[in-house]
Order: sequence, then C-alpha cells, then structure tokens
Amino acid sequence: MRVLITNTSLHRRGGSQTFVRDLARDLQNLGHVVMAYTSSLKEGERLLESDVVPVTTDLANLPMPPDIIHAQHHLEAMTALTALPGVPAIYHCHGAVWRECVPKHPRIYRYLAMSRTLAERMTIESNIDPSDVDVFLNGVNPRLFPNIRQLPETPRRAIFYSRVHDADSATVHAAKAATAAAGIELDLIGQRFGNYIYDPEIVLPTYDVVFASGRSAIEALACGCAVVILGQTSCGEMVTPENFDRFREVNFSIAVNSAPPSAEEITRELQRYSPTRCREVTARLRTEADCRKSIDSLVEIYEQVIARHQAREPDHCEEILAISRYLRRLVPLIKSTDELQKNDGLPASPASAALELQAQLTWVMEQFAQPR
Repeated sequence: MRVLITNTSLHRRGGSQTFVRDLARDLQNLGHVVMAYTSSLKEGERLLESDVVPVTTDLANLPMPPDIIHAQHHLEAMTALTALPGVPAIYHCHGAVWRECVPKHPRIYRYLAMSRTLAERMTIESNIDPSDVDVFLNGVNPRLFPNIRQLPETPRRAIFYSRVHDADSATVHAAKAATAAAGIELDLIGQRFGNYIYDPEIVLPTYDVVFASGRSAIEALACGCAVVILGQTSCGEMVTPENFDRFREVNFSIAVNSAPPSAEEITRELQRYSPTRCREVTARLRTEADCRKSIDSLVEIYEQVIARHQAREPDHCEEILAISRYLRRLVPLIKSTDELQKNDGLPASPASAALELQAQLTWVMEQFAQPR
C-alpha cells in the first residue's frame, strides 16, 4: 500500500511531526511505501531526514500516486485532495486549534481524533457522523525510549517542558516558587524559552519531575519520570495510577479554562511524588500506549476506506462544491489579514487569488451540472 501523510511542517519536533515519523517507520516496517507532504519550504533540517522517508512540497511531481491520504492539518489536507483526484483519505485531528479545523470532502471517509473529548467536538461542531469518527489515542514507541529513570526517594531535578509557555507565564512563576520551596532545581525547555531538545529520549531520563502535556508528557512517562500535567494557562495533577486512565483518554492534557495556577497547588502535587507509583505508571504507559500495537488497526481502517471508495461512483460536482465551501471559509481570513497588513504598511497578500480560484471552481461546477 502507498500512503501519503500530510502535515503542516516537518522541520521541527512537535506532537504531529513526531507522530508522522513514528507512523512512517511502522508502516515501512510492514512493507508499505510511505511519502510525506508539507507546504512548508523549511525542509533543510527536517525531522524525517534520518528516517529515509521521502518528503515533497510539490504534489504535481510524485513518482507514483498514493493509494490513500493520511491527512493532517486542513490546509495540507485539502491541497492534497485537490491535487490527487481519485485518491481517498482519512483526516486525523490532533487538537482544537485553527490549523486542525475539520474539513469535509466526499473523499474523506473516516476521521481520527486523539481523544474522546475531541471526537465528541468533531461530531457536534463539524457535523460528522459519529460512526465515521475513531478515537486514536496518542502513543509512543518504547524502543525509541530505552532509558528509564531510576527515581530517587526525594526529587532533586525538574524540567518545565513546554512550547506554549514563556518565561513570563504565571504557570512558570508558580512552578518556580513550588520547586524552589521543595529544594528542586528547575530547568526551562521549550521554543519560547529560546532552547529546544531534539533528543528527548536522552534528556528526559536525567530529570525526576517533568511539567508537560500531550506527546511531551507521554514521552516523559515512558522515560520513568514523575509528570505533572500542564495546560495552556494552568497546571494540573501529577499522573498517578488512579488518574492514569482519565488522563490517557484526554491525551494527558487539562481544559483550557482550568483554574489559574498557584504555587500552593503545585506544591501539593509535588508531595504526591512516589518512585514506586511512578514505576507503576511508566509500566502501564509503555505497555498500553505502545503505538506499534495500534498500527494494525490503522492499516485496517486504510483498507476499509479504500474499499468504500472503490465501491462508490465519483461525484465531481460534489467534490468541487466541497472545495468551494472550504475556500469560502478561508476568504474572510485572507481579507482580514490583508487589512492588518495594510494598516501596518506592509504589502497586501494576494487575497484576490483565492477569490479568483473560487470563481473558477464555481464555473467548472456549472459546466458539470449542464446536461450532456
């Protein structure tokens, strides 16, 4: 099977980028052919470079058409669907931010959600049939994280590991105060702190406590660390055997509208630190969240989608209408961007190009609709 995976970028380490890398490896190990597509031109130091996975930024020159598109991020997803007529797709949503908006297209037959909460939002907000949505929980390949931290009885080192917080974050200040009171040394790692780690499998096992969320939290748990779950504006609980299932269902995250952080609450979570209980959590994570176990079910979804597509007559008019509706959602954003650029004295972006493309698609749709 030939699989094309789309992603907004592949040149840095993030949750979806790491997923692409792991998925590509697993599919290749099963004998499938994998290609990756991104619209980002920053491919000089891409994450997949060491994995020998071909990456393209130009879908017009693929050496062979894919059998299925594993689409992620709506801009890349709709670009691939438009450039590759006749190829079915699934759409994999990793979050609730704008780039993860759920597109609708006749050739998107199934949707994957990284948590049950997100699956419910997709069915309600995007009017997706619940039978077409599968919960596909994030995982990790334990072989890529062979070093497991042997935790001391008292934590000595902690890391605040986040790409959404900066040094002025109230959560950072609260974590600093709590760790200082406990005599724990705290390091800040993340894009907004001006540093980054490309080898978490080496760095994370050197810490006792990790403040993180999502994929970063999963990797830290796989390394044997005690993990305190971060939110975008707050800080939650330490992962324990009792709350493990709850956190796994929501991708080891907390709600955006969670209560503001406080040093006192973080101190209480740090007091729950237990090497024995952390070992139990790590053992469960490395067993239950082993991403290699889910690859067979994903391949089965691919096969079902391909079969559904082959049994269905193509509807070109409906496809063009889907693209037109999608462009109509983008046009107001492009226009508002133009206005902001004009106000700042910057050259305007070619918003008219989107309008012109929408008009052309409407014309083509009308040609299809005429009696033959």
